[in-house]
Amino acid sequence: MVHRILLWGMVVAGVVGPVVAGAQTPATDPQNPFRFELEEAQSPFRGRAVEGYVYNNLPWRITNVRLRVESVDPAGRVTGEASGWVVGDVKAGGRGYFFVLVSSRAATYRATVQSFNKVALDTPQFEAP
Repeated sequence: MVHRILLWGMVVAGVVGPVVAGAQTPATDPQNPFRFELEEAQSPFRGRAVEGYVYNNLPWRITNVRLRVESVDPAGRVTGEASGWVVGDVKAGGRGYFFVLVSSRAATYRATVQSFNKVALDTPQFEAP
């Protein structure tokens, strides 16, 4: 079972690919199950970090979402790497918050989903008129 989860995480990370951080939210790509909205943050209590949201474009509610954040210099070289978790479950079509500590400032950051677990297929909630 652990091997399947690791294999699934590797497949997802390879298919998803890195997403370059930006102030604007990019349009949803049907080929990419995740998109990111992130920025550098500085906290007097926690230190330098990258915080933001991951958007879940999958039809499942997911949990245990593990992220990798790469620090990238102006030439496009990766200068650092950090990992962290998304807080709580992320509904299908929803978003989840994350705060990942990084060691140093970078020109930009790239985030990828390393792994996650499916909770349930999310279906739309219909309300009576």
